[in-house]
Amino acid sequence: MPLYLDSFRNDHSNGYTPNSRIEGMESFANSLEKLFFAEATILNCTDRSLKTSLAIELNCNISLAEMLFHFNRGTWGSFKPSKTSFIKLVNELITKSGTQVDIEEFTFFLNDTAIVINKIYDNSIPEQLNDVIAAICKHYVHFSKGLTEIPYEIYVPVFEEKHNEQNDVLIMNIETDNNTKKDYFKYWGLYFESEDDAVIYDLKSTTIENGDLFMLNH
Repeated sequence: MPLYLDSFRNDHSNGYTPNSRIEGMESFANSLEKLFFAEATILNCTDRSLKTSLAIELNCNISLAEMLFHFNRGTWGSFKPSKTSFIKLVNELITKSGTQVDIEEFTFFLNDTAIVINKIYDNSIPEQLNDVIAAICKHYVHFSKGLTEIPYEIYVPVFEEKHNEQNDVLIMNIETDNNTKKDYFKYWGLYFESEDDAVIYDLKSTTIENGDLFMLNH
């Protein structure tokens, strides 16, 4: 099953670099580390229109189960309106930098899995990160095969591969201006040690299936 993902880590050929001169970035990274009890790496790429895209990687020394436990208790992350909420930190970075800033990819590296969340429309990650993690909590038992196996990689979201009558591949809902928040909660891609290829988690039916899906790839 083909899953496609731009890899930002240790690959600067896509224009993303770790050396940011953006005003407020150091404070933003430090705040993320405090919120998520993590070490933060932030890569950035600024285009000709001076719009800056970020790839955020957080290394958290906890398991997925521990993360979800603390998230439910409100002791990990901060998404409710407050001085230190995630959205507020993003808005402060935009204000301090004086440029358009958006998050292209947000990755949590945990002790037993990696969660990769991709942008699907403008400002989608700041708006939907809380709901995505809440959905991971809700579906944890189902996508972990009844708590018997944790996927070592989780990709949010993936998209269906469509074919027309001529058997041409049609990738639906890939353009960022054609996506809505619902697309985060349809299909995820999972990698298990017990599976040769990635599998699809269908959130509506709470089932794991084989099939052709594509990562959102800008």
